[in-house]
Amino acid sequence: MNTDKIKIFLDLAESLNFSRTAQNMNITQSAVSQSISSLERYLNTKLFYRSRKEVNLTPAGQLFYQGMQPVITQFNKAVTHAREVAQSVNTLLTIGFSGSGYDRYAINQLIHEYRKVRPEVKIFLENYDHRTMVARLKQGFCDVILTGPESIDSGITLTYDKLLEGRFYAVCSKNYCYMGNSPVTMKDLSKERLIFLDNSWCLPKQNSLQNALSRDLASLDYAIANNMADYTQMISAGLGIGICADFVVDPSDDQLELFPLEKGVTDEIGIVTLKDRKSPATDFIAWVKERGLPATHPVTK
Repeated sequence: MNTDKIKIFLDLAESLNFSRTAQNMNITQSAVSQSISSLERYLNTKLFYRSRKEVNLTPAGQLFYQGMQPVITQFNKAVTHAREVAQSVNTLLTIGFSGSGYDRYAINQLIHEYRKVRPEVKIFLENYDHRTMVARLKQGFCDVILTGPESIDSGITLTYDKLLEGRFYAVCSKNYCYMGNSPVTMKDLSKERLIFLDNSWCLPKQNSLQNALSRDLASLDYAIANNMADYTQMISAGLGIGICADFVVDPSDDQLELFPLEKGVTDEIGIVTLKDRKSPATDFIAWVKERGLPATHPVTK
């Protein structure tokens, strides 16, 4: 099983169109079909449901896609890194982030501007929960990550630079009819449906606040999102109110409203790397510290 067949499979799993994958991979449609058939014979299982009208992943195909996507990404990075070492250069930078609305907004801006001054740097992005990000940083899979100070250890192996301080807000879609006060009180929250974020994905202060609310408001109505993408989508869809720092919210989303909490709670995020990490990580961190992060979402009232 070679990597070319895996890449063809991954492309088809995303396009669900043999003709489009053939164009993307610059091969014939027949070559796509042969590669998929060969892969299915090797795995002894069907990866796609095929009909004249549509192509869909089988359950086995979905699992194989989820497993192979990060493997191929890591393979591509390893190839690039090996070539750079052979050429005595180091221009590979991997950034880890949690995938919050603010993370995506800020990283898009940072990368766009950084590439203007360092176009030779090859940038990869990794989206994981905070604990996994720290582990991957220590293992050398990431060069820098965006997280809070409480997510890392005592600092023996890692360095942390604070970039942004934020406050906690009640965040909801304009489609959600919030009838409470501003600032938001515990009594206000007891009458609403809240959206909590799984504790592995949120920073410790948000987790503590969520635990306090569920403990102190016995009849609280809440749902738990399993990851950052679901959390963001559930709030945007008007399914409830999220209690989080403003640096979790996409600043460009004008369909969201932020109401301050009566009891002010603050938190911070920064950039973390290994103490012995070399350029371009050190160069990128210095550049970000000088530039600063984009402003957070404006407060409603």
